[in-house]
Amino acid sequence: MTIIRILTNEYSGVTRESLLETIAFLVALLTALVLHEIAHGLVAYWNGDITAKYYGRLSLNPAKHFDIIGLIMMLFVGFGWAKPVPVNPNNFKNRKVGAFTVSLAGIVTNLILAFLFSALSVFMGRIPVVSGEASYYIVYFLYALGLYTAMLNVNFALFNLLPLYPLDGYRLLSCFVDERKPAMVAIRKYSLYIMLALLLLDRLPFMAGFSPFDWYIGRLGGAILGAFQKFWGLFV
Repeated sequence: MTIIRILTNEYSGVTRESLLETIAFLVALLTALVLHEIAHGLVAYWNGDITAKYYGRLSLNPAKHFDIIGLIMMLFVGFGWAKPVPVNPNNFKNRKVGAFTVSLAGIVTNLILAFLFSALSVFMGRIPVVSGEASYYIVYFLYALGLYTAMLNVNFALFNLLPLYPLDGYRLLSCFVDERKPAMVAIRKYSLYIMLALLLLDRLPFMAGFSPFDWYIGRLGGAILGAFQKFWGLFV
């Protein structure tokens, strides 16, 4: 998913709806990435490490969290990154508990956001509107905002769970496995190449529907999002 595909409605042309979707996507992206990073810093702070606070990373200001290259990649390639929150495990009151909770914080935050914003998409999707009226565009924007925020947060949570360095999944794994072990050394050494290989497989036309990312993030992520939507659907 790229900003160009959304803006041009899959290259068929720019419409009012596609403009609203583009704005909704950008807001959703900001929400998912910024709150993910703040969660890491905030939980680190609760565990006794003030490093993130010292460097101003507990701020809601997106400029504090974005890596410009990572942002451009995210918008135009569909894959990117934010600026990692600085954490010093030596400051934790309990090093193991601190490392585990900080690593899990961003993932849990993304899943909570996905759960909450899926409600917005479900509720907005049930409101009857007439195309072309002002209420139609308001509801359309809120529906897109809810859907994109929920979808992006599920995707980020699953992506960060991958046990590849420097993702949160690797950090979680290192809480239970000594990083000096040969397997952990190999993961750190080859994570970039593994990630590039997974992304390449996802882009190959003949792998459509069969790539590891499609199965993991596409299908599993779709199932999680669908479960959230079914839950909220019980109330409308």
